[in-house]
Amino acid sequence: MLNIIILEDQAEQAERLSQMLKKYGEAHKDFSYNLKLYNRSIPFLTEYRCDADLLFLDIQIPDMLGMEAARRIRQMDNRVMIIFITMLTQYAIEGYSVGAFDYVLKPVRFEEFSVKMDRVCRMLSHQNISMSLDVRNKEENRRINVDEITFIEVSNHDILIHTDSEIIRQWGNLKSYEEKLSSVHFVRCSASFLVNLKYVRAVNGSTVIVHGHELSVSNGRRKEFLSALAKYKGGSR
Repeated sequence: MLNIIILEDQAEQAERLSQMLKKYGEAHKDFSYNLKLYNRSIPFLTEYRCDADLLFLDIQIPDMLGMEAARRIRQMDNRVMIIFITMLTQYAIEGYSVGAFDYVLKPVRFEEFSVKMDRVCRMLSHQNISMSLDVRNKEENRRINVDEITFIEVSNHDILIHTDSEIIRQWGNLKSYEEKLSSVHFVRCSASFLVNLKYVRAVNGSTVIVHGHELSVSNGRRKEFLSALAKYKGGSR
């Protein structure tokens, strides 16, 4: 079940896309979706909960240009697939700067739409092999791919999620994250650290090097951690 959003200020165009999704679903029995419609950027951005798989985004919305809306979306959600709706192909190049998947030209034709939806479904089927993690605190709501996380630690009763580019502070406990991520090669090396085995570079005695960070390996978890690491590096995931 895909969550799809259409952000389009022209009611006729929004209805046209809605009908094309319906037609595409009738031709592909394994395709199912939930659909939300917006005609302004600000209400959409205010309500967005990083829960969409696909966003059709009109490049020219009265209250905010689509490109600016896309940039704000990317600050919250780096996973949602964006397809711009435009009358000018020149916007396709600029779309790469916000990680747009593709664009469709107005007036939208079903043949073109269907081809793009085929690509979307193929891409999403591969993405869904991985996982995403919703992170929420008083400053923001966003979604990150767990593959970007290098390790997670406990610090002063908070959870710190480390990625290649930032540290995200969360509420919660490490055990809950361990349970969520156990199926995607995350393993505890101590009471304080949950490690993405993908980023382990070396184990030196009682420490492990994870993406340039030296983390402690406790005696009680050492055997289990090294066993999981050996299976991961050997390809038995």
